[in-house]
Amino acid sequence: MIGARSLPSIALVASLLASTPARADYIGPSYVEIPGVDGGARHPVFRNWVQAEANYWTSRPARREIRGISGKESGLKFTGPTSPASGPSMLALSVAKNSPGLARLMEICRSGTVLAQVGYAESADLARHIQEHGPRPADVPEFYRYTLSNVRLSCPVAEGAPEQAFALNFEGITRINHAPQPKPRVITTKPAVLPPAPKGGEGRTFLVSWFAPIADANDRQCLQMNRKPTQDEYYALMSPERAAQQKAALASKGGANTVVLPYRGPDEMNVILLPGIVADPGHVAPQADIVRGFDLDGNDGTAPFPASTRPHPNYTSPDGRKGIDNQLFTVQGCIAGWRRNGFLPMIGNELRRAGGLSMLVDVSSVEDWRNDDDVAVTLLYSADPMKRDGSSKIVLPDYSFRVNANPEFSQSFARFRGKIVNGVLTTNAHPKVTMHEGPATTWTLAEARMRIEFGEDGTMKAVLGGYRDWRKYLSSAFFQASDYENTIGFNSPGMYNAVRRAADGLKDPISGEYTGISAAYEIEGIPAFIPPEDRQALGKGGQFKARK
Repeated sequence: MIGARSLPSIALVASLLASTPARADYIGPSYVEIPGVDGGARHPVFRNWVQAEANYWTSRPARREIRGISGKESGLKFTGPTSPASGPSMLALSVAKNSPGLARLMEICRSGTVLAQVGYAESADLARHIQEHGPRPADVPEFYRYTLSNVRLSCPVAEGAPEQAFALNFEGITRINHAPQPKPRVITTKPAVLPPAPKGGEGRTFLVSWFAPIADANDRQCLQMNRKPTQDEYYALMSPERAAQQKAALASKGGANTVVLPYRGPDEMNVILLPGIVADPGHVAPQADIVRGFDLDGNDGTAPFPASTRPHPNYTSPDGRKGIDNQLFTVQGCIAGWRRNGFLPMIGNELRRAGGLSMLVDVSSVEDWRNDDDVAVTLLYSADPMKRDGSSKIVLPDYSFRVNANPEFSQSFARFRGKIVNGVLTTNAHPKVTMHEGPATTWTLAEARMRIEFGEDGTMKAVLGGYRDWRKYLSSAFFQASDYENTIGFNSPGMYNAVRRAADGLKDPISGEYTGISAAYEIEGIPAFIPPEDRQALGKGGQFKARK
């Protein structure tokens, strides 16, 4: 989650969020067609093309701009491709070492052959700006397609890397099914259609005062924390002459800074954008057996895993439930900046408290708060800011919050059905829940569900779990390149390989790859209210619209 942040200072966040020219943060499949190369890709449109695992355009792409830290700028936009308008230029790719087409690609590369034409296709959804949300416009193709002309390959090798780097140096570029789009397009969307809530009963509304990934299980879960990349890693793959030249050039800047540190791959290629092209530096995983989350796959470890799930370690929840799936915990649990007192959760929650988008959890249709077999839980948003006491540290309870009718947020309203047993509410699974976690973070959980415990003081504590698309998760995590590596405390290639190993769900029926990683988030809420007319409208179901 890129929106969640440490409280060193909001000034530090602002310095990281300065606007810069756009670049692509594209982790996920794209496809290359080279005459005479059977790449084995299974995609029905690009069958037997070569599948690439990540890409970027131009040799030194700038970081994408961050569109503000206040959350006031709309994310209902669709950015077009970041490919260059014309050649000559370069497309960088990584190809898995087990790709059927790799051997032939290496032969072509090493021969120095100039290819008259190369076909290329990249996903429009993966190529868009990570802070955008909302539907892809009807006139935007699923894949942007190109023909590159007069292409010469270079293929620097890093020993032990799981993926092979390629630079496609081309003289010309032709867009087949799209035109250049210099600026993001403003798009529109519609409010979500909520099912009606069960009739009768009473309700309670909670203002979310804390939201963060579950990255803490116990005080001793990490023998050591993950580390940021070192200076030595930047120079490691350079020739002695080039390393000496760079050390001299960077000496006055304190060595390799976060501007150049991403370019520590072979031939100084970018390992934030192609994180598989260097040997895996390793990633420290937490040691824990008791972890909060959900049994998402219906497997408690006593039977073979279902075909839709990659085998993985199961946890036990603090209340004794077996088969807990929370593989994102294995990635984030020993990264200092993702722990509860780390950079990301602290700043993300502080920005929400300081006037950002308010998140609400509404529990309705309850006849008995101890045991009830049919209740509704609705995730909502409000444009009304939280209220804090004079110290600005404590969020005040018992305020009213109008439900946000702006389709940018009402498109993401989600209603669960659930039941209460012995005072604990558990919901059924919801196919897709989109969370507006903060100004830089909107993301989706598939097969989402909730578990809520109610406090005697009127507060609540909840867990929200499901599967995140690991490719979009990493694009968010790597959004600000080595600034995030240094501030949060991770090494991008190590984290990339850890996430790929941990991906355990959302198996793609065509490729057979697991595109989801199980995850769980902790929520704390305080008593709040929504206007009676809003509650009445929500109870009826349908689209929530602004009152006239």
